[in-house]
Amino acid sequence: MTAFKSLYANRSSCLRQPTTRMKYKFIVLLCTVVTILFFLNGLNYFDKYNGSTIICDKSKVLETNYPNITTRVLSLTQSRLESIKKMYFQSWNEIITPYKTQFLIDGREICRVSPPFLLIFVLSMPTNTKERNSIRNTWGSVAVHSNDDFNISAKMVFMLGRMRDGTKLSTSLEEESAQYKDIVQTDFFESRYNLTIKMMHGLRWIKTYCQSAKYILKADDDTFINVARLAWYMRTNSYINQQNIHGFLINAPPVLRDGKYAVSKEEFPSSHYPPYVSGTAYILPSNMISDMIDLAQKLPYCPVDDAYLTGVLRSILDIKLQHSVHFTHMGETKFNPCEFHLKFAVTNIGTTCMEMLWNLTKQTSKIDCKQSTLYNKNICPIF
Repeated sequence: MTAFKSLYANRSSCLRQPTTRMKYKFIVLLCTVVTILFFLNGLNYFDKYNGSTIICDKSKVLETNYPNITTRVLSLTQSRLESIKKMYFQSWNEIITPYKTQFLIDGREICRVSPPFLLIFVLSMPTNTKERNSIRNTWGSVAVHSNDDFNISAKMVFMLGRMRDGTKLSTSLEEESAQYKDIVQTDFFESRYNLTIKMMHGLRWIKTYCQSAKYILKADDDTFINVARLAWYMRTNSYINQQNIHGFLINAPPVLRDGKYAVSKEEFPSSHYPPYVSGTAYILPSNMISDMIDLAQKLPYCPVDDAYLTGVLRSILDIKLQHSVHFTHMGETKFNPCEFHLKFAVTNIGTTCMEMLWNLTKQTSKIDCKQSTLYNKNICPIF
């Protein structure tokens, strides 16, 4: 059992003080102190837990910038940091981070007929119409046209939130959804902080409308997926017999407290994340989604979606990671064009570069990697 699993099993949370054997004077003193704090600062509150009185710091409500949902996290003082680290990995007895926002476009027809073996789940933004069309015309076309060449059945869905001023976009998205039937939109505001919200609502959609899909390929809309290579991987590596999350392993990186990926100690108190896979592209079996949703609702919100889902939740649920260098990650350096055919995914791809990579994957004969004009470094700076 992992260290995180052990922490999760630890049931101690707040400071418990049984009331049955308290002396009369101590009870009077305690009530006096609590009354003063309540009226002056509103810092403490009482709750019942397994027949004992729990004295906790008052939970503060963190209003995230999406409608109709609040996330409650414990107020943090430095003196209680160590106890909160232990407390974080226990199972809460109540839902503190609900994921119940309505679907504005529910896409319920996507998986209704002939549920897929592989659901390609792409995070996109309402404004990224060009990126979605590029995917539909290139590697994502395997979810629309015949999949005989890849020997897997696949369908694709784009997961979107909404923009703060998105009145005009709403109409165009409805038209796009009617035309391609691959859009799901949820009622939350798009932001970097809300990426975990986006993923959790995506998992909730899969559980509700596409639970018969066997595997989920999560990707971003600036990522190119080499579907032929990935299909080969899934067919020939006993993958279907494994209940692991597959991707590029990031081994217990430090939690950043500053910058655009900053996470507060209230959101995640430990100094390092558990090992996780890069969120640019990874595969997970669909049968673990329900447990992830249930657990996430009983833990504080963490905005780093890949570290949270494939690190924190995975560690608590005791799910294994399967590392492959052929997946992609944000820090990936340029690689040799002759090695492209080995890659499952490549990230930070523009639409023109995506078209070029798609043409490369359709080559039926071996080409001279170093001489081919298909590899244009000005168009595709990954080479």
